[in-house]
Amino acid sequence: MVFSLVKPPQSRSRLLVWVEWGAVVLLVGGVAGYLLWKPLDPMGDQQAAQALALVQTHPARSAPSVRQAIDLIMKANHTADRSPSIGDWTVRRDERAHERNNYRVGVVVRLPGNQKNRWIEWEYLWLVRLSPPTVIPMSRPAVEIMP
Repeated sequence: MVFSLVKPPQSRSRLLVWVEWGAVVLLVGGVAGYLLWKPLDPMGDQQAAQALALVQTHPARSAPSVRQAIDLIMKANHTADRSPSIGDWTVRRDERAHERNNYRVGVVVRLPGNQKNRWIEWEYLWLVRLSPPTVIPMSRPAVEIMP
């Protein structure tokens, strides 16, 4: 009697092999598609980055810049049991404008309300023209912090 440590190869179903290779192709294709359509650098558009910088560094009524004014609002509304939150800054090309150098910049701030389970959301929204550099508030909260 001879014992073999190597097992004889078992044949797998052809259908199973095709399904496995199909999954690999879909995974690789999905990653490649994501990288092609969504750039790795969200601020890859230099004009969008410039529009965001114009808003964040624009002078505010109660602080040296809009970004600092929003940070002060966040600190003023912080309580021991609930803290405010700020969303991501968004920059989108203004599709309604005929000029290509107009952008809409916005951020959403969520503040605690008077009751335990109530929250207030403020949307700050600005229209930015790059030439000449102009920042125009488009929402009431944005108007309140602008000079």
